[in-house]
Amino acid sequence: MTNSTKRERLRKLVEQRCLTAGADVTLSGGSHSSFYFDCKAAMLDGECLTLIVDGLLDEIGALPSAPSAIGGLTMGADFMVSALIAKAYEIGHPTIHGSIVRKEPKRHGTRNRIEHQLSPGTTIVVVDDVITSGGSIRQACEEFQREGYEIVGILALIDRQAGGKESLEKDYRLPVRALFTTEDFPALRKTEIA
Repeated sequence: MTNSTKRERLRKLVEQRCLTAGADVTLSGGSHSSFYFDCKAAMLDGECLTLIVDGLLDEIGALPSAPSAIGGLTMGADFMVSALIAKAYEIGHPTIHGSIVRKEPKRHGTRNRIEHQLSPGTTIVVVDDVITSGGSIRQACEEFQREGYEIVGILALIDRQAGGKESLEKDYRLPVRALFTTEDFPALRKTEIA
């Protein structure tokens, strides 16, 4: 399967399995929307997750600087990080380390805020399932920077085109890319017309 065929297959699967259109939903930032992407449905499916990883590896390959790690805020990043580092190791890709930022520090044991904290200077690409305002990504970036990581890019499965991507680009002066935008989903156009 070619990269474009894989990307189209993933787009169709995400539209079928993750997109709820025509309902009033509250997003994580508190705003309301007439559509919602529940990307866990894709990330807990073997075919979808494999296609997501293939797409992310393509996007990582297009970054100006290759990261040695991938990470993000739990839970939006957890599945993508785990699957990508396993695939990267398998194929000899350099992005073989992962770090996950907790929403609050661990209350026992190490009391870590970052799971699998890597050494200062580690190059990392930060990921999330959906960019709306960019709040989750920003939270992860701030924690990674506080611990000395060097962020080389930001990637997401979907950009809701709500200004988050542009805000992140402005604040971090890094490439911010998504495999899809809301314009890629015909079901959303049908909802707008109805």
